[in-house]
Amino acid sequence: MKTIRFVAAMSLVTALQAAPAAADSVEFHYGFIGEHPDNALYVVDNDAEMRSGQTFKLNFQFTTGNWFYVTYLSSTGEYALLYGSSKGAYPDNELSFDTLGWLALDQNKGDETFTLIASEERLEDLEALFEKYGKASAASKKRFAKRITNALADLHKSLEGPEGTELVQRLDAPIMGGVTFRGVTNDEVTQHSLTHKATGERIAEAVFVIKHQ
Repeated sequence: MKTIRFVAAMSLVTALQAAPAAADSVEFHYGFIGEHPDNALYVVDNDAEMRSGQTFKLNFQFTTGNWFYVTYLSSTGEYALLYGSSKGAYPDNELSFDTLGWLALDQNKGDETFTLIASEERLEDLEALFEKYGKASAASKKRFAKRITNALADLHKSLEGPEGTELVQRLDAPIMGGVTFRGVTNDEVTQHSLTHKATGERIAEAVFVIKHQ
């Protein structure tokens, strides 16, 4: 079992000028899946309460070629970039499905915050901030953590502006991620289930919080 310090965004043409082209739409699917002690699986909702020792996994699927990121802010205020790729586990397919695998909550209670981002362009500035944060001394980490917080806040704000759109919706029924099951709906929750969809213009974002009790 993997841990992460828990125990581990021309329709009209004139002779002289064309109207601006509509922004390209970006979307991705994701699902947080929990596991009961009897191994039964269930959907973990945003702001769900979970206790130390409980396990869950994050599945996601995005268009191959888009850049996908998963950032994490722990209940103790520490940041991590858990995922950053434009290819996923299946680089030769139109859609890339991937997962963080099974995770377990440690003893540190508080909000566990995941930010999922799909972008047409690589977010090199954000990557650089996480790289500097990872290499920083204990005294410098707070400064870089604040810069990461501001960068994510600016991204979220841009999606709420007049030129940005943000939409996260829960699917009527889970769909199966991965090459074999792509697009197949299944009322039964499985290890490959995707339960939510996020969309945006050129960039899409979803923020997911687990209330660690």
